[in-house]
Order: sequence, then structure tokens, then C-alpha cells
Amino acid sequence: MSSIIEPVKTGLLKSFRLLWLLVKIIVPISCLVAVFDYYGIIGAVAGFFSPAMAYFGLPGEATIVLLLSFFVNFYAALGVLTTMALSSQQITVLAVMIGICHELPMETVVCSYTGLPIPVSALLRLFTALGAGLLLNMIYILVGGG
Repeated sequence: MSSIIEPVKTGLLKSFRLLWLLVKIIVPISCLVAVFDYYGIIGAVAGFFSPAMAYFGLPGEATIVLLLSFFVNFYAALGVLTTMALSSQQITVLAVMIGICHELPMETVVCSYTGLPIPVSALLRLFTALGAGLLLNMIYILVGGG
């Protein structure tokens, strides 16, 4: 019986450490977004980017999620995403775009070790994410989901 307890204990400790790490990222980012929203910063950013984001079927506020995922990390974007009211279609488009192009500063350096130049890697991932988001939104529109 003790052979089961030790791995379960180790697994639970690792899970709680990961949970605490995520809480330390998501909660402050969510609070910061709430403060920005209170002072109208989110609305200004959303208004500026709304025309461009409409091509992806997303509200202007989704720009913040994309920028955080592209340049900070996925979890910071998740912290903002949890504060937004989005449809499943919009979340799917965002998820595809984030999945293709996330953490650009770190991952482009990693890709450079394969011989791919950093600017090429960054632009390839960025334009692929934008193209996939546009294509997915067009598919949603064609099948009546958009």
C-alpha cells in the first residue's frame, strides 16, 4: 500500500506547484485587465483594433489576448481570456491563432538553432496564425456559424 502513497503524494505536490504557478500569473493579469477596463484603456484599444479584428470574427478586445500570447506567454493570455465573454467560435479562432504563434521571442530563438533565421521564423508564424484565423472565420461564415 505504501508503494502507491508515495507516487500519489509526489504527483499531488507537483500539481499544486503548477497550480500555484498558474495562479501567480493568471490572477495578477486578470486584475490588471480589470483596472485597465475601469480606466477605459481596454475600450480604447478595442476601438482602435475592432476593424481589423472583425476579419477574424473577433472583438477588438481580443487584440490584447493575441498580443500577450504572441509576446509574453500563453498563460498571461489565458488570464485575459477568462475576463472576456466570447462565443465558442471566437474562442476556437483565438485558440488556433495562439497555438500557431505563441511566445515569439523565446521560440524564434529556439527555431534559430535549426538554421531558420529569427525574422523569417517570427514572420512565418505570425502570418500563418493570421491566415489560419482568417480562414477559420471564413469557414464559420460559409457553414453558417459566423
